[in-house]
Amino acid sequence: MARMIPPSPHINTSSEGEFEIFSKLRDDPVTLDWIILHSLDVANHKKQISGEIDFVVIVPSKGVLCVEVKACHTLRRDDGQWYYGSNARPDARGPFKQASQAMHNIRQKLAARYPSLSHVLFWSAVIFPYVPFNTQSEEWHLWQVIDSKLFAVHSLGKLLENVLEQARTFIRSKPNTSWFALGKGEPDHSQCLVILDALRPDFEFFESPKARMLRQNMEIKHFTKEQFIALDAMEINPRVLFSGPAGTGKTMLAIETARRGYETGRKILFLCYNRLLGKWLEQQTAELRSLVTCRTLHSHMLIVSELTANDKIRDFWQERLPLIATDKLLDMESEKYIFDEIIVDEAQDILRDTYLDFLDLSLKGGLSSGLWRLFGDFEKQAIYSSANVPLKQFQKVHAPQVPIYLLRTNCRNTPRIAELVHLLGGLQPRYTSILRPDNRIEPELKYYTSQEQQQHLLIDVLEKLYADGYSGHEIVILSPKAGNTGVAGTVSDVPWKDRLKPIDFVGRGQIGYSSIHAFKGMEAPIIIVTDIDKIDDDTSIALFYTAVTRALHKLLIFMHENVKKDIGNLLNLPT
Repeated sequence: MARMIPPSPHINTSSEGEFEIFSKLRDDPVTLDWIILHSLDVANHKKQISGEIDFVVIVPSKGVLCVEVKACHTLRRDDGQWYYGSNARPDARGPFKQASQAMHNIRQKLAARYPSLSHVLFWSAVIFPYVPFNTQSEEWHLWQVIDSKLFAVHSLGKLLENVLEQARTFIRSKPNTSWFALGKGEPDHSQCLVILDALRPDFEFFESPKARMLRQNMEIKHFTKEQFIALDAMEINPRVLFSGPAGTGKTMLAIETARRGYETGRKILFLCYNRLLGKWLEQQTAELRSLVTCRTLHSHMLIVSELTANDKIRDFWQERLPLIATDKLLDMESEKYIFDEIIVDEAQDILRDTYLDFLDLSLKGGLSSGLWRLFGDFEKQAIYSSANVPLKQFQKVHAPQVPIYLLRTNCRNTPRIAELVHLLGGLQPRYTSILRPDNRIEPELKYYTSQEQQQHLLIDVLEKLYADGYSGHEIVILSPKAGNTGVAGTVSDVPWKDRLKPIDFVGRGQIGYSSIHAFKGMEAPIIIVTDIDKIDDDTSIALFYTAVTRALHKLLIFMHENVKKDIGNLLNLPT
């Protein structure tokens, strides 16, 4: 049996052909003393940012073979573009150049680092396990190809040996090949181990936490900018409702709307409902401050009303404050608090008569004739009790002819997190597309039976995240419970007791925890959702949906054992 590294194909390997080839190479008697690396990442590829070699086969006394696998069921090349499958995207490089470039890349780096390896034969091959291939070209040798006819009936080990033998014969026939040590039987056993030890540390890098954070931020910004077409499409309309589920770029679109309004010289009121989101939006629009007033709805009403916050008064925020602020606007002779345009993010939370009356007076022309943009998830994220006006009622009263632009493309979450949103968060219809690539990190579901067990699970997860190079500011812990009543607020073990802080008081190197309500509209690279003890009613599902859609990169969910059966049914898992 060959020495396979890793010893089994990764569960996320998408190619059925790679699974089959892995098994054949592992179990072939010919490969008994071979070392075979599966899915080798080439982080320092010369032709691109990074590359991957499906299999690197180290054969004692014969050479090193870089193998590219194309497990397609239809194959064509048209106008120089390769198509692996009927609906595949075009590939200009082609499999032979892809394999050859990767091979030359690792050969040159190995020879430069270990001169003793400069005489070892390196070559490349391509396997088409499911289609025949007999086209000749100056771009490849047919003996480099293993197609379906050969793959089905011959030992794969012997086929790869033949490629190396043919390569030796080819090199022997060429002038100026004195570098090639034909009769020395290289690589010998010690050289095979040197190659093995060199490839992994040299070419498979762990991304630094700083680089990872930068890449993720740039990636999301890039895909969010693709959503700006929505603003372009609706530019001629003075009033627009942008409606879409979490992750479709509404907040970034709202910021871009404010920037565009600023450039035209308009005086803009930019509002949201959530305090944490409001603070973040204020930071993001700081350079626009001369024309853009960015606040939460309540903080703005406090300024207009000249009141002090008072939680002791019943319905202070929903009734008393907006009514007094509205009266102030009616009595005010100046236009200090009258704006040319209003932008609202998370607008589903401000659909309340008292709030809408205040906004109507704050806008030149009012809501029926003025210039405004509302961005909201009017289906899934109305988790506050603030809203009491259905969207249709709002349209009927304030904007009977307002166009609605539907956003259904997810530019925040990875495909696996987005799929969990659909399965467990009740998102219907699902996203039409996911822009971010698959990072192959599955959301993790962990079950507990007691608060003590959940504490241990949380500490164990945090220790592993730190060991993987993540830092505290990349992690946020969310709970449906408020304050310190969630599991994160009850941890007493050192050092985690000092590292876990309410998100408003997080210091350098600490991990913030928050209620799901308070973190609404925000996002983080790693989200840990805790204290989920039910997911069987509209409120709990809406909270769960809001929580899991905050995750940019990695998602972990702690659920009580009591909900395991319901989750299993939703995910079609054995219970």
